[in-house]
Amino acid sequence: MLQNLIDTLAQYPALTLGVVFAAALLEAVAVIGIVVPGSTVVFAAGMLIGLRVLDPWLAGLAAVSGAILGDGFSYWLGRRYHAHLRTMWPLKAYPALYESGRAYFAQNNGKSVFLARFLGPLRAMVPVIAGMSDMPLARFTIVNVLSAIAWAAAHLLPGVLFGASLQLAGAVSSRLVILVAGLGATAWLCTVLLRLLHGRLWPIITWQRDRMVAWARTRSGVFSRAILSLLDPERPESFGLLLAALVLLGGGWLFLGILEDVVTNDPLVRIDHMVFMALQSLRTAWADQVAIMATELGSATVALTVIGAVSVLLVFKKFWRTLAYWLVAVGFSQALVWILKATLGRARPMAMYEGADRFSFPSGHAASSIVLYGFLAVLLSRGKSPGFRLGITLAAAVLIALISFSRLYLGAHWLSDVLASLSLGTAWVALLSMVYLQHVQDERLPARGLTLTAVGALVLAGTVVIVTRQAADVARYAPVPAPLASVMPDWQAEGWRRLPARRTDVGGDAEEPMSVQWVGTADGIARVLLADGWHRPPPWTSGATLLWLLPTTDVDQLPVLAKLHLGEPPALTLDKPLDPTQRLVLRLWATSFRVATETDPAQPLWIGTATLERLSRPAGIVTIALTDQDFSAASTQLAQDLRQNDVAVQIRRRDMLDVWLVQ
Repeated sequence: MLQNLIDTLAQYPALTLGVVFAAALLEAVAVIGIVVPGSTVVFAAGMLIGLRVLDPWLAGLAAVSGAILGDGFSYWLGRRYHAHLRTMWPLKAYPALYESGRAYFAQNNGKSVFLARFLGPLRAMVPVIAGMSDMPLARFTIVNVLSAIAWAAAHLLPGVLFGASLQLAGAVSSRLVILVAGLGATAWLCTVLLRLLHGRLWPIITWQRDRMVAWARTRSGVFSRAILSLLDPERPESFGLLLAALVLLGGGWLFLGILEDVVTNDPLVRIDHMVFMALQSLRTAWADQVAIMATELGSATVALTVIGAVSVLLVFKKFWRTLAYWLVAVGFSQALVWILKATLGRARPMAMYEGADRFSFPSGHAASSIVLYGFLAVLLSRGKSPGFRLGITLAAAVLIALISFSRLYLGAHWLSDVLASLSLGTAWVALLSMVYLQHVQDERLPARGLTLTAVGALVLAGTVVIVTRQAADVARYAPVPAPLASVMPDWQAEGWRRLPARRTDVGGDAEEPMSVQWVGTADGIARVLLADGWHRPPPWTSGATLLWLLPTTDVDQLPVLAKLHLGEPPALTLDKPLDPTQRLVLRLWATSFRVATETDPAQPLWIGTATLERLSRPAGIVTIALTDQDFSAASTQLAQDLRQNDVAVQIRRRDMLDVWLVQ
């Protein structure tokens, strides 16, 4: 039935586009839009786009133009008739709907025209109210056009995705139902268990807390005072202090874990390399400019200016204890950063500094920004409303995130450098906040003056630094071209032993053996294998993903599972089906070496894994690709294929496994 409907609509695309236009228009007309399923029709249009029945641009134009004209007509009605419109049909039959629209418009003003487009019955009423309220035409038109585009996209795009996978979704519908039902049952069970645990454990936790508080009230000493500060429900600041204590413990634990990984060269260091390579591959000129400006806001000049401006204000107000905490916060953090840099002596990803600045761990920019702006947010938020505290926290978090990410993007630091600085700085700010809130009770800071001082110093110093240092920093942080691969003259003799013996995953574990070493270009390798029945595997798409739910899918229709070596995906992946349920898979990574051949003095050298994948279909619901652990069989099969095509292959032995040298 569905296919017949699709075939019919395909014969009359103009009529279908007209229906889309009319539905989008009528849904936005006052009162009439209540009963017109315009959103459903536009979603169906998206589905037809996915099935290649409708042109996407024409369907989008029909939906957007209809929505714009519908809201515009409703606005014109309200502006033309004003309050008299309430006495006219059909609006007079829906007084409650009118009151709801009027209240929503009064609460949100111009924003309601955009938001109401997505809010059921209100979308057919708010444009009328906007016209009756004499909302300026230019302002209404801008909001109307933007909301129509957003509304059409929000309904067309899901329909396109659904339509593109419609036939496949029908084939796997029963299995999807089983999987969704299983996930739903699991989520329901987890919810029930959490409620049971909460119902049983929370009274015990509360009882234990009350016991500890009662005990602490009868005692004196540091420990009892700490319990009362963190757990006493009668003290309004206790929750904040408890949260700060948890942040202190979490930040300290995270920093020590990162420090251990860096010192022992654990898996996080391998993730560092992966993140660095990924970000360097994404660099563009305009993004470099933005990142350089962000990193300049975290420079020592800007930080010292903000510190000095805030210090002057605190001296002027004679807040001596707050000044002491402020100077200790920023001073101790920077001293600790320099000590760690000098002690560990970790090199940066790219050489861009001299002297002590050449060391990488931890990031000075990230540490200074989180301590400086984090503790400043604590000072500004004290005694303020939740909304003000949230705004200050978000502003500080955005600035800290921009500065920290800029260090990663520009290649100035490894990921572990930045994470260590953020965790250490968070722990230090949490500790200072706990002590400050307990011991400085009488100094109420002027939030407005302190905010203007800090923001003014940041903007002024940041502008000066950006203007005066931009050219130098563009040269300093310029992407470094990849080094030329070095020639390996003894590859066939002993050089092959210097290449990795096994694939190393992100966690640092040794996986499949690197049983293939191949000299040649990527195009040349692909040409040899494609001529022998190998294929480029299908890409990962929504349709290809659904194929894993079909028990009848042949192996050549399935994409190859992604595997990383030292955080990098293979540069070349090919597969060769052996039968409908198993295939050979070759994954190759480029090395930093070249090898001289008879036709080329420096051909690229590749290393890779040859594996056999078998399909397993548990319960006939899903398809799983399992890697056969007999790695020698897969590489031997690859070598046989190559020899049949007169490709030179030599065998070497390492770690009880064969290594095939292909040239």
